[in-house]
Amino acid sequence: MAIRTNTTQTIERASSALAGKCEATEKNMDKLLAQAGCAGCRKEKVVLPLVPGSRDDVVFVGLNGVSFYFMRGRTVEMAAPLLEILRNTGVM
Repeated sequence: MAIRTNTTQTIERASSALAGKCEATEKNMDKLLAQAGCAGCRKEKVVLPLVPGSRDDVVFVGLNGVSFYFMRGRTVEMAAPLLEILRNTGVM
């Protein structure tokens, strides 16, 4: 039985649609935060951890009806309320 080691190539499995949503979230972060009622929130740079063996490399966060998508394994700038949601749900 062969042992499979996760590499960057095997861990990045986002469909092009979800990768596009991650990019859109990054580009429109301030607008999305304003829609969610968090305009001007403090932001932090974080790296969402990769999960070996998981087929899920995109993290979804919903806040007040607004959807945010972040790619695992990359440094992203995230608003404090979103980071709190991820910490409370055990993603971080």
